[in-house]
Amino acid sequence: MLGFDGFARRYLDADSAPALHALARSGVTARAMIPSFPTITFPNFYTLATGLYPDHSGMVNNRFFDPVHDSAFEYKKPIAHEAYWWGGEPIWVTATKQGAQAATMFWVGSDAPVGGVRPALWHSYDHAIAFSARVDTMLAWLDLPAAQRPRLVMGYFEEPDMQGHRHGPDTPETYQAVLRVDSALAQLVRGLESRKMYDSVDIVIVADHGMEQVSPEHVVYLDDVVDSASVNVVTLSPNLSISARDGDNDGLLAKLKKLPHVTAWKKGDVPARLHYGTSARITPVIAVTDPGWMIAWRHGRPLDVLGEHGYDNADPLMRALFLAHGPDFKAGTTIEEFPNVDVYDLIARLLGVTPAPNDGTLAPFLPVLR
Repeated sequence: MLGFDGFARRYLDADSAPALHALARSGVTARAMIPSFPTITFPNFYTLATGLYPDHSGMVNNRFFDPVHDSAFEYKKPIAHEAYWWGGEPIWVTATKQGAQAATMFWVGSDAPVGGVRPALWHSYDHAIAFSARVDTMLAWLDLPAAQRPRLVMGYFEEPDMQGHRHGPDTPETYQAVLRVDSALAQLVRGLESRKMYDSVDIVIVADHGMEQVSPEHVVYLDDVVDSASVNVVTLSPNLSISARDGDNDGLLAKLKKLPHVTAWKKGDVPARLHYGTSARITPVIAVTDPGWMIAWRHGRPLDVLGEHGYDNADPLMRALFLAHGPDFKAGTTIEEFPNVDVYDLIARLLGVTPAPNDGTLAPFLPVLR
């Protein structure tokens, strides 16, 4: 299972990813995979692993505050490795508990002892490790003696998200990043072929979200409607997690509704289709901008990205990649778009393990499973 950060579904249609296209021709392609809200990295890669919406797994954002533990989650800091942040049962825990060894290369949450369990083999994220070295490590795991060899191998790659943010989604630099992850896949396929394992291994490729073009002309300013000293902001843009310091969140909501290109809700009124708003880790007020728009402070730093995600998951440009190939899949088939909570049940089926309770279903994949 390979995870490509920020690989929008539409990138596959650009005819610039030969290894992915070859895999798709002899495997399964989804018309799109619908990310969970908010459409950002940590919630969605953990949803792919657990089958739980972020509201139910507790991984509600890249940054959030937990009132029970009176501490703040920050995805780049060591505190993110503490077990209490990570709810549900990720697939590497499910597999391990049922006797199927797992190995993870940088997958979100896999360097924490979730439920007291870690994969048999795992690495914490290190941007300095080249994509080719990551693939070499995953292939080396398959070279282990049978008793130690993992049945599940998961690898994370931070492109094309980084270039999509920096240069915008539909740019030469971002498509070059698409080719980088495509090359990593090609290396994996060659390694499996040289080991005579290609025809006996299922490969599932997923992404966490898509990417929108943004610009300094499409920015609304929070301090046009609220005093920065009167609010507590956990995340700013394009999904705003905010509360009133004086407790008047109804008054805060009324002010936010004056902002153009912004939709705001009280936590309990978030539309049911977003499956978001019950966790204690979610702020009393939630807002999201229209696609392509951003929220900023007038006194804050200027916009320094040309691509962004985090928008409503109804936005077609947030749609993510899903491909699958291997002996358990019918060749050259297509499935309709589906929510990413369904992937956990698929991986459990491929491993022959019983899935933990989750929000997904195997139904989208039944027509293309052998």
